[in-house]
Amino acid sequence: MAVATINANDGFACALLEGITGSGKTEVYLNVLEPVLARGEQALILVPEIGLTPQTIRRFERRFHVPVTVMHSGLNDNDRLKAWLAARENQAAIVIGTRSALFTPMANLGIIIIDEEHDPSYKQQDSFRYHARDLAVMRGHEEKVPVILGSATPSLESLHNAKTGKYQYLKLTQRPGNAVTARQGILDIKGHYLDAGLSAPLIAEMRQHLQQGNQVMLFLNRRGYAPAMMCHECGWLANCQRCDAYYTLHQQQQELRCHHCGHQKPVPHQCHDCGSTQLISVGVGTEQLESQLGELFPEYKTVRIDRDNTRRKGSLETYLNGIEKGEYQILLGTQMLAKGHHFPNVTLVALVDVDGALFSNDFRAPERLAQLMVQVAGRAGRASKPGTVLLQTHHPEHSLIQSLVHKGYQAFAESALTERRQAWLPPYTFLSLFRAEGHEENSVQQFLQQVRQTLAASPIQHDESHIMGLCPQRWPNARAVIAGNY
Repeated sequence: MAVATINANDGFACALLEGITGSGKTEVYLNVLEPVLARGEQALILVPEIGLTPQTIRRFERRFHVPVTVMHSGLNDNDRLKAWLAARENQAAIVIGTRSALFTPMANLGIIIIDEEHDPSYKQQDSFRYHARDLAVMRGHEEKVPVILGSATPSLESLHNAKTGKYQYLKLTQRPGNAVTARQGILDIKGHYLDAGLSAPLIAEMRQHLQQGNQVMLFLNRRGYAPAMMCHECGWLANCQRCDAYYTLHQQQQELRCHHCGHQKPVPHQCHDCGSTQLISVGVGTEQLESQLGELFPEYKTVRIDRDNTRRKGSLETYLNGIEKGEYQILLGTQMLAKGHHFPNVTLVALVDVDGALFSNDFRAPERLAQLMVQVAGRAGRASKPGTVLLQTHHPEHSLIQSLVHKGYQAFAESALTERRQAWLPPYTFLSLFRAEGHEENSVQQFLQQVRQTLAASPIQHDESHIMGLCPQRWPNARAVIAGNY
């Protein structure tokens, strides 16, 4: 039905393809491409992460015997030029890439596909700022070709456009074959002893799945050994020398790294304030959890996939191939591991810590957490084996968690859209963002206060708009927002 609807379009049309994880969205893409390629036209396919391009290329090459090229920031200048020329000269029938691939010149473009259209990676927020999803729709309109936006957890903006008739709305509600939706459960860890972030019930569940010959995936969106270093005697916290953010401890390299501004320094031996040598780590990162898993499950092999562990060219593809071959039984990672991968032997997925994003001051935080939770959960039970998803939290009663576990993403999205409309937030209004960055939080706050005062006294301030004030986004960043129904 979805394939027939899309193929019936003549010229530009934008379709939102919403399908639960593992429901076969990629198969829809493949079927839609057949008539496009048969006409001698080209296809542009965007994916959110470089790590997804190898498996996407393999799947399309197996299906179609046509030239496939790839475009992303990891290519050297020579390879990038070859791919660019191949697309422009119509020597590449399919171009697969990340957000920057959107600007690739195509000799005979026939369709644009945006996989995981909700992913924030499509938005570039430095240098030349743009959102690849929105520009893809504009390019499709300009070149009069269909655009497909695919996701298991559509962005609220795309969902609103689909419900109001601006986009075609297509749904895939079942997994093919014997695959069934994973069972979901909540682990209340209040009062539990945590072993590098793992509770006893979770450890027991992991052991059960591993003993059955299956794979287990742990999701922790916090790389490094620990998110902070503290003096045990005076409470001093290691702050970045260039900005106000806390250093993250990377124990293997014996470094403190600021994940905000990129500054690095060796791990100190004494407290900066009192001179004590009693320095301790605070919190748990993927590096620390990997080390602890080696002690808890020495008979099983663990692979860690995050930005720190996949810097070398080809390392991510090597790890993913090892997972497919069963060389690793425990998979540990950040968002890189949660997006679009197909691991048929993974039967248990656990989100180690979801509390950090439950009480954010960013109005998009609940949407992004919901999308992340559903995407991670979708890695379990994708083949014939039944899957289980467990969420560790100190707040099992939280409305977002309860809604996602018991009602699903669609119910959450409906509720969130209602809240957005009542609060006068996108997609029902437009926002103008004034963002400032600096090494000292106070100077940024003072500057934005002056901006706010200037805007309040300007003609732009009228009954149809209001200033929402300052909102620290990630120290030392701060931002001011003007909202209006323009």
